[in-house]
Amino acid sequence: MTREIDLSQISTYIPTIDYELSMQEAFKLFQEHDIHDILVVTRGKKPIGIIKKRHIKLALNRKDILVGDITHSLIKLISCKTRTDNLIGLLDLFNTYKDPILVVNRQGFYIGLLFYHVLLHYISAHIEIGVPIFQKLRNLLGHSYYVYMFFLKGKKAFRDEFGPVKEEGLYKVLYEDIKDNIHGDVSFVKDEGEVYALTKERLSKEKIRSIMEDFHKEFYLLYADAKPVYVKGFMINLDSIKSFEDFFKITSELKERVKSVDGSFFIVHDLQPYIITCEYQAKDIISRIKEHIVRDFKRILEKVAKEESDLWEYTLYDFFKEYPYFELFYIMNDKGLQISNNIINPKIKYPIKTGKKGADRSDRAYFKQAMENNIYISDIYISQATDDFCITLSAKFQYRDKSYVLSGDINYREIHKLVKSYAGSY
Repeated sequence: MTREIDLSQISTYIPTIDYELSMQEAFKLFQEHDIHDILVVTRGKKPIGIIKKRHIKLALNRKDILVGDITHSLIKLISCKTRTDNLIGLLDLFNTYKDPILVVNRQGFYIGLLFYHVLLHYISAHIEIGVPIFQKLRNLLGHSYYVYMFFLKGKKAFRDEFGPVKEEGLYKVLYEDIKDNIHGDVSFVKDEGEVYALTKERLSKEKIRSIMEDFHKEFYLLYADAKPVYVKGFMINLDSIKSFEDFFKITSELKERVKSVDGSFFIVHDLQPYIITCEYQAKDIISRIKEHIVRDFKRILEKVAKEESDLWEYTLYDFFKEYPYFELFYIMNDKGLQISNNIINPKIKYPIKTGKKGADRSDRAYFKQAMENNIYISDIYISQATDDFCITLSAKFQYRDKSYVLSGDINYREIHKLVKSYAGSY
């Protein structure tokens, strides 16, 4: 039976150190806490990151710097109760170096650090981890199960132009489209650039084509001027496969076949094999979808501009009912300083950092472009609030003879839902 756990129960309390201390004072404090290699740096009773003992030692002779100057900032996570089977999703929050995450209460006060290895140990001990698809396959050969495999063609040219981070974003979009359409186990093999799904369900031609169509629409929404990236794939009925050798032989043959064909192309390998093709939708449809998003955003902007400034956050919060695809809003002044908190969509389940008033956004493209061109819609990028892929809309507005910029973020998880809901009306 699934149980609930509060994140404070699996966080580790590490002693704190004040932001304003000198290197000499900090070194003495580390001597008092001699079993710790790191301490949590706090400012105004709220944590901002960690500092390492070895960095203090290296800077001992520097009288011109304080603890805050060499603090390593961390992601913050508000402690809450969650089901144990939801904890696996938290692993995605850890960066490449597996830095710990600050756990705080709803007032932002420090509770402890969530370490990757502690979370992984807890998950392993208390949750029945899903068995990888290829491990399950061994027991399902000869049974009525289906394996679907998808990959992208044209990704090398895309990566050369836009970089590996945005290429990874494309695979996240494809992964979400597949999860939305296939009920079963879905896995992304990053090294191979392949998404696999294992299911009892035999998908119709229309459903397979819709996966490719959805990706096309989302791709053009995000990268209207890029060269096309095509979806390739195949389905294998395990009922007729008797060994792993047969499975990998067929897989290899099908990969070569779909690679050799231009466009988005899918092979259904069965007693009577057939193919499914999918053409890119006209760009003007995607342009109209973008116009629809911008139109929504302008409506929000007009309402905000008419309200008293002390009601802006409340007004924006109410807009999530009408425009649920936005994950957050915030407002900046004409200097690029954030003058509102992050107003977060209450229906969002994934963690979002609490952006605060005073944050300097003046160097961000979404601020500069809005100030220069009034309204702006970004390419896909990694949000600081979620550490995840998103697009941002921003626009300048006037209030009592002063200029402000409203920004709204749309997470990549919502993009495919957005495309489906709008594309259906054209």
